[in-house]
Amino acid sequence: MSRRGFLVAFSGVDGSGKSTQIRLLERGLRKNGTKVVRIRNRWRPLISLPLLVFLRRLGYARVHKAGGVYIVETKFSRGSRLASLWCVLTQIENIVKAAPKVFLPLLLGATVISDRYVLDMLVDGMAGLHDPPGQTRLGFQLLRILPHPDKSFVMDIAPEVAFSRKPDLPQLSDYVERLSLYRRLGENSGATFVDGRASPEEVHMKIQSTFDSARPTSFYRRFGPSYKFLSSKFELSVRFFLPEEISVCCCEGA
Repeated sequence: MSRRGFLVAFSGVDGSGKSTQIRLLERGLRKNGTKVVRIRNRWRPLISLPLLVFLRRLGYARVHKAGGVYIVETKFSRGSRLASLWCVLTQIENIVKAAPKVFLPLLLGATVISDRYVLDMLVDGMAGLHDPPGQTRLGFQLLRILPHPDKSFVMDIAPEVAFSRKPDLPQLSDYVERLSLYRRLGENSGATFVDGRASPEEVHMKIQSTFDSARPTSFYRRFGPSYKFLSSKFELSVRFFLPEEISVCCCEGA
């Protein structure tokens, strides 16, 4: 089935089989004449780099690098403003990198297959801060700016298997923590879970079947959260910077 302006996200820990399934899906779509753009979203420090250097010197952050992957584990006290600042900066980096790669192909009618997306950004951020799944920091709320995927797949796998395939994370316990977050957050977001331990062919058949039956996301569902989030933040900023009697008129359209 040909898809235009369709966004598919593959999420999961490294070693779960994302790359293989993305390659198989992309190959099948191209055979059907679908214009496909494949993207990859992986965080690296840019604007947050000065803060990261500062945090490392204070002993608040530890960095692990393997295969071009940056893993930052922080040690903040409860309610730390530094933790909030770190979260905001890192998620802004994610948005700045991901938004052009997602928005432009979608507007041009291409099917976008994303290797890692918002769910992965949330998992990496929460694991690095050791946040519980229910905690909603401002930095994580910013991710609503990115368009909602039409279909989201989570490659589920045993932590021992992923660790043996691709030990990019420092310890097995890191895989356990992240997989737990993927399962909790993935269920809440309505993602489709796929058993990464099955053969690539079996996994691909399930993904292809689910993909073919998926309906394109409505414009409001895809971009509505972005609009609502930006509108609410604009209203708050107006109320903050303007006198009360003026801000009420501006926000209520009086």
